[in-house]
Amino acid sequence: MLVIQRGRLLLLFASLAGVAFGISPAARLKSNYELALQTERLTEALVSNDSRDIYRVFTPAFSAEHSFARFDSALARWSRGRRIVRASHKVVEIKGPAGYVSSWLVFEGEHDYNYVYQSWLNTAHGWRLVWLSHILDTTFAYGQIDSVELARAAEVGLRYVVSKPGLARFRPGFSRPDTVVILRYNRPGEGDYQVDSLPTYWTSMSQITAGGHVPRTQFLLRLALVRLMDDIALVAVDVIPTGRDQEGKTSRRRGMEVYLERVGGNWRFRDVGKIW
Repeated sequence: MLVIQRGRLLLLFASLAGVAFGISPAARLKSNYELALQTERLTEALVSNDSRDIYRVFTPAFSAEHSFARFDSALARWSRGRRIVRASHKVVEIKGPAGYVSSWLVFEGEHDYNYVYQSWLNTAHGWRLVWLSHILDTTFAYGQIDSVELARAAEVGLRYVVSKPGLARFRPGFSRPDTVVILRYNRPGEGDYQVDSLPTYWTSMSQITAGGHVPRTQFLLRLALVRLMDDIALVAVDVIPTGRDQEGKTSRRRGMEVYLERVGGNWRFRDVGKIW
């Protein structure tokens, strides 16, 4: 007999009460409740193998680039016709407009859990699904076609990361650099642009390891991901320290998710998601 362990919403609300910033407690509670309902709906759809219902809650940017048939095939490859006999889910955290959720499921005849991690985005039309781990792979990348808009969004995201408010979010903190040094990986969003009035120097890790010249700096920047989702953009930036700690080890890599919103024809800083 299938058992779905439903989340304890009151406990969820209490744990998330201080997460969002700049909105009323009532609006925050309503938003958290809506995400809890959406994630419960998705977990139940996984149990019933309702690929159509899952596909409907994706952000429109995903469904514009990937057909239902292709997603249905990916879900079928993951489930392999197995029946789920136990399932549960939990909202792990909400950071800015992003929600991070874990669903865990047990297939019939198995004892170990299968985890499906989800990323959600709080849009003007409610919470929409951004990504599903283990079901989607890199061939399902999306929101990375418009190279001009990707570069414009990346520039705004990088500008925030190296601003005083952006750098202040890291512990230990970094100083605003004299020159912004960016690693080139030929990924969507890269472009030869300037970050404010700061000189920008592009290089690659192979050039650095070969002894190439790099301006003196506390950290290198790397665009980990730039994704356009309708009127919202995500710019994820890795911050790679160049110094060493007291034990002589390279300082830990840091990073930040920056969310932007489209205002007219421009991208504008909206909020910060995860910081690592």
